[in-house]
Amino acid sequence: MPKRVNIDEQRRTITDAAITVINETGLDRTRLRDVARVGNMTTGAVTHYFDGKDAVLEATLEEIVRRTLERIETTGDRYVPGDVEAFIGRVCCYLPVDEDGRQEWRVWLAFWGRAIADERLRAVHRSYYRAFVERLIPHLQSLRNETSKASAHRARKCADALIAAVDGVGTRATLEPEEWPPKRQRETLTSLLMPMLLEFSDQ
Repeated sequence: MPKRVNIDEQRRTITDAAITVINETGLDRTRLRDVARVGNMTTGAVTHYFDGKDAVLEATLEEIVRRTLERIETTGDRYVPGDVEAFIGRVCCYLPVDEDGRQEWRVWLAFWGRAIADERLRAVHRSYYRAFVERLIPHLQSLRNETSKASAHRARKCADALIAAVDGVGTRATLEPEEWPPKRQRETLTSLLMPMLLEFSDQ
């Protein structure tokens, strides 16, 4: 009986390998044969699941986003109203504070660089940021009492500002890792978010 192949697992193996290769060589120097080598498969196996290099790269960016969205959902379903410190502590898991995080940030920023001159990729990034915002809104709302939920517009603005702060700290830490160890990342993000979130949770 032929062995059944899990297509999603195979594609995930390929995108995981691509993350490693992009992290080491950059987007432009990423080759399918290197992705295949890291994924312990043949180049033909890669092209069986993806229609060329661009398809692998796009799926890799999608995998980075999937991990981020999954992290948002696994950091806790609800928060104690007003417990901003605990909320920020969980938000810090999005920063490049460990090797997996550093790899993901380097790949994410590599796609940022390409998106500057690629309108289609910019549109993809915009859609992903909208997804981040929408996933964060209910978590932000849970910081408030049931009787004092913020308007969707206000919660969305707060989510936008939170993401901008994470982007800023994460980018600096990715580009200057020696100057931005995990402790400094967490302290800086806390100083940026604490006033905003205290006001959001109280009003």
